[in-house]
Amino acid sequence: MNEFEQAEERRKRQREEIKQKRIRQLRRRMTISGCILLCIIIALAAFAVNVAKKKKLAAEQKKQLEQEIAQMNESLNDCYNTFLTDNGVSAEKSDVTAFTKWLEKNYSEEMDDLFSVYQKNKKITAQDIYDSFGATLHVLSDTYEGKLKDEATAAKNHIYEKKAAENGTVQITAAGDLCLEEDGYVLDYYDTVNDMSKCISKTILDQTNAADIFFLNHEYCISDRGTSLEDKYYVFRAKPERMKLLEQMGTDIVSIANNHIYDYGADAMDDTINLLDQAKITHVGGGTNLDEAKQPTYYIINGIKIGFVAASEGEQYKFTPEATDSTTGILTSYDTTEYNQVIADASKECDYLIAYVHWGTEDEDMYNSTQTEHGKEFLKSGADIVIGGHPHVLQGIEYTEDGPIVYSLGDFWFNDETKYTGLLNLEITSEGLKQMSFTPCEQKDSQTQYLNNAESQRALFDHLQEISPNITIDDTGVITELKDVDAES
Repeated sequence: MNEFEQAEERRKRQREEIKQKRIRQLRRRMTISGCILLCIIIALAAFAVNVAKKKKLAAEQKKQLEQEIAQMNESLNDCYNTFLTDNGVSAEKSDVTAFTKWLEKNYSEEMDDLFSVYQKNKKITAQDIYDSFGATLHVLSDTYEGKLKDEATAAKNHIYEKKAAENGTVQITAAGDLCLEEDGYVLDYYDTVNDMSKCISKTILDQTNAADIFFLNHEYCISDRGTSLEDKYYVFRAKPERMKLLEQMGTDIVSIANNHIYDYGADAMDDTINLLDQAKITHVGGGTNLDEAKQPTYYIINGIKIGFVAASEGEQYKFTPEATDSTTGILTSYDTTEYNQVIADASKECDYLIAYVHWGTEDEDMYNSTQTEHGKEFLKSGADIVIGGHPHVLQGIEYTEDGPIVYSLGDFWFNDETKYTGLLNLEITSEGLKQMSFTPCEQKDSQTQYLNNAESQRALFDHLQEISPNITIDDTGVITELKDVDAES
């Protein structure tokens, strides 16, 4: 083989080697690509399996969530149904579920909060609903029924909403008898100073104005009309412009169920009612007819609904007429049947009901057996507390198994006599009465002044304790039930 052929043979071998090398490289690449593809296929398969598992898990979780929501709604239905039943309402299941659906539609964030509570406790209570919605079932139910659609609609239902001074509670301050009479009494003194803070101390006025609700007994008529009742020795009437004094006190609501609202007849009493309405001061216990006299008034504050009713049984000689279907007058409770029914009906419409009654013996600091008997009846009928007036002096406070009876708050600002008086303070939550306290005051020389001396305060508290069967009052005025009276004595 010559040199040329040898060179050609080498070139052939080289080309073959290069070819085989490329084949090997291609096979390696194909193997790597196959492995990569296989890995991708395996990964995709695993991903698909994982996605399927996640979808299945999500579906299971969704189903579980839906079941929990359904269970919560069922617990909510039960809670609402119990609420309706307790308040004398027999509702179909569809009515109950419609309420829950309405909540879901209008209160999504609150329902989420409630669901968190349900997941923890596996049940829903009325308190849970208040904590989540900031409103009790009474308030939510009124909203659902359209009673609170706007201010005018609420007023037609005798419901008034007020902004609270403090979150989560309602601060109620109650005073005793107020009498504004043009011929003598406290107005003579007011007209000499022309300054309410010189008649009622600033400390008291600050408190009555700061309260969420300030309530008192309006024991006079306010009018330019009418003739005094024949043969009645004491009659009280103020001029219409005196309404500003009530406003300066921060008055929200008054009882007109007493023995002096009718001193100048029906026209003067009607004027009193109209002037109170114009001043946006609500009233209970009297009206131009019986329905008005029986009508409760409600306030919604911090999502809690507070009710007020009033009646009188304070006249030995009855000058003040009972309202009828067509005539002006007051609601009376000499026979307790009607007032018990008013209380029972009102208690079903609110979270806390205050029943005022004008009763007892004048100038006697010891309450009588009739007051106790009637007071316990009113509590059993549904009142949460009974507050009394008419004796013109403080009477005792008694805790019963159904709630407290405050027999008399005395005269708030009435005449020039010297006597203890004060303000009853109630701190109400969605669960009821949290605390009751007393602000010590004294009426003297046609003024009502706050007792700011610790010794004088303690003397009043001791007096109130002495005429009460089962209370104790600490140095800050907080009143608590003395449960073991026999042990203490």
